[in-house]
Amino acid sequence: MGIDWLIASNNRGKSDDLRRCLAYYGVSASQYLTRYPHLNFPAETTTSYVDNAVGKAQFAARALQQPVIADDSGLELPARPDLFGVTTARDLGVAVSGSDRNREIITTLNSLPLAQRRAVMRATLAAAWPDGRVVVAQATVTGYLLPVQIGQYSGGFDRLFWLPHLGRTLAELPDQWRIPLSHRGQAAQQLKQQL
Repeated sequence: MGIDWLIASNNRGKSDDLRRCLAYYGVSASQYLTRYPHLNFPAETTTSYVDNAVGKAQFAARALQQPVIADDSGLELPARPDLFGVTTARDLGVAVSGSDRNREIITTLNSLPLAQRRAVMRATLAAAWPDGRVVVAQATVTGYLLPVQIGQYSGGFDRLFWLPHLGRTLAELPDQWRIPLSHRGQAAQQLKQQL
């Protein structure tokens, strides 16, 4: 019998997306809040996706005495390295909804031509057990940030993230096509291979 993993996040949207990505690859998981009270995770103070994901996972595994999976992800824009990256959520405001974050990105990049809007979404997943074991997986997807939000199959940055080889945003793709292409989906596949 496999482990029923807990997702170490207070963000319901991210947790649901991660749950679907893990399920796609046969890993059963649910947001920890479905079984346990709210945790106050330590502040993400590092500029390392790995350190942030591992820190969340280890904290939750110890607090809950259950195996957990945590995510740290970000949006990187090579033309504007001063923006986003590992501090994307902190820079845009953690309490702000995905649509509001997207509007902020659209406003910030308003004067940047599409050719300079090449972007990378990066996901780092860390699985941790109460005994201290940890495994980490990382993946990226490259595309372009559109000046409008398009798509209804997923939320957040997926609505801005255009894949030129498909001529669609990630949010325009149903899960069976989106998950294998997305940063979080690819990281889930890599993590599954280590569990």
